[in-house]
Amino acid sequence: MANNDLKTLSEIFNNRIFRIPDYQRGYAWDEEQLDDFWEDLCYLKDGNFHYTGLLTIQKIKREDIEKNGDKHAHWEGDFWMFDMGYNAYYVIDGQQRLTTISILLKVIFDEYNEEKLNYEDKQDYIKKYLYKKSGENKSFIFGYEQNNPSDNYFKTKILDQDVLLAKEIQETLYTCNLQKAKNYFSEKLKSLPKEEIVDIFKKITIQLKFNVYEIDDEFDVFVTFETMNNRGKQLSKLELLKNRLIYLTTILPGENNDNNKLRKEINSVWKTVYEYLGKNKDDPLDENEFLRNHWIMYFGFTKEAEAYSKFLFNTHFTINNVINENIDYDKNNGKIGYHDIEKYITSIHDSIKMRFYISNPSLSEFSYETKEYIKKLNRVGFGPLKPLIMCAMIKCSNKEFSEEKLIELLKASEQFSFLVFTLTGRPSNTHRNKIYRIANYLHDGVYKSDKLCSIQGVTNYLISQKDSWNGFDLDKFRTKIESFFKNEKGFYGWYGRYYFLYEYELYLQKCKSESKIIVSWEETQNQKTKNQDSIEHIYPQKADKECWGKKYNQFDEAQRKYLLN
Repeated sequence: MANNDLKTLSEIFNNRIFRIPDYQRGYAWDEEQLDDFWEDLCYLKDGNFHYTGLLTIQKIKREDIEKNGDKHAHWEGDFWMFDMGYNAYYVIDGQQRLTTISILLKVIFDEYNEEKLNYEDKQDYIKKYLYKKSGENKSFIFGYEQNNPSDNYFKTKILDQDVLLAKEIQETLYTCNLQKAKNYFSEKLKSLPKEEIVDIFKKITIQLKFNVYEIDDEFDVFVTFETMNNRGKQLSKLELLKNRLIYLTTILPGENNDNNKLRKEINSVWKTVYEYLGKNKDDPLDENEFLRNHWIMYFGFTKEAEAYSKFLFNTHFTINNVINENIDYDKNNGKIGYHDIEKYITSIHDSIKMRFYISNPSLSEFSYETKEYIKKLNRVGFGPLKPLIMCAMIKCSNKEFSEEKLIELLKASEQFSFLVFTLTGRPSNTHRNKIYRIANYLHDGVYKSDKLCSIQGVTNYLISQKDSWNGFDLDKFRTKIESFFKNEKGFYGWYGRYYFLYEYELYLQKCKSESKIIVSWEETQNQKTKNQDSIEHIYPQKADKECWGKKYNQFDEAQRKYLLN
């Protein structure tokens, strides 16, 4: 490491430009972290300094960019800054804080209408912290690499700058967080007098101090990354896993060019993973759930809830397990080589897309019927079936079997989930261990005693379970409904009523050849959240009309409750 000293933002941004590598996750701070940051500024007194945290950066040399053809296009517009004496750096740790500060500075410059700010021209500060122009040239001082999905959004929506040849702007969970941060600071500043805005600016640029580590050796990037800690959000398991895999490539035996290629592949895969995790900004995927489901499918299942994390970091992807790539790989002995890491990240790449399509079936490239059955599974609930479905979708996408076979599995899965969990009411972990193991058998294509490694065998197994091991028991459903009537809830006490009647609604619609859905599934769930049941009663809840009184006055209030429900 070249140096490690405390610096103010003004010193850090002295003739430097910063880029967030495309393999890092996007902006992840939410209101909790923004509140903490704002309070730090508000309570910081004049003349005092506030330790803001670690900032780890890696210098980018122009000659390295020019040698590396695939990166050249992403830096070409910034080469004139090198000619002016600027140095470029990757932000290895600290991107969340620097992004937050850049957004706040932009809002300050917008809200403060004077030409002078803290006795200097405001435009000079804009050139120092946000972007710099010279003729037709324009470069951004801080931002993302140009192939990062957040890059254009940050430039155009946050910094309000036109970008020549800008790609289509993608809105993801991370870009949504960027906009929320801008709105947050706009609300905070709009009611402040000019003097206080100036004070906030001075605190940001002069009173916040960072512990700056400038890393010279690429090896150091991966050695130090796992020990880093943010003020705000901890490094996620997904971030740590990416770093661990990259680190292992630095110690793998073999040709260095091959290992460099593998590092690029890891970065590319993680870029895709972060894209799909936040692709639906209204319903982002949970990265820990994804990693756990993938681990179940890829490595097999153990009963510990957090076993996947221990396995990945403490057992499998370790220095001791890195061996010569020519030695045969065996998942059971834990030894890994070049091709094993390559195979693993390829699986991660394929899996994140299928996991996204499970939650967002309409956006997939599968047939209409496949999409409809995945929607049904989302409505009825997957239980322990998600790793199995993800595995089957990957294999179907890779043309290992036909989509008709996938649809058969989805039909059996929906039937299994409804009969066993929704109707019989068994707990969601029923038969979980066996189904998790089957997901791994299907993935590996290996099982010694029966046909559970084939798509047809798995489908037949799920179909058979409704009649065996008491998985489906209609008497349990009758008993449950009887218990609901004892406390007057009746059928309205059964949580499966929404799914059952909605499927009946779809059936009636199909019989009538109607294309328009009268009530959407989302509407029924929104009403349920608001305690407004969208399921109509045959006997009305308020039977105050004369006709109901005449025909049902022989029943007492308790009996009418039975009729109602």
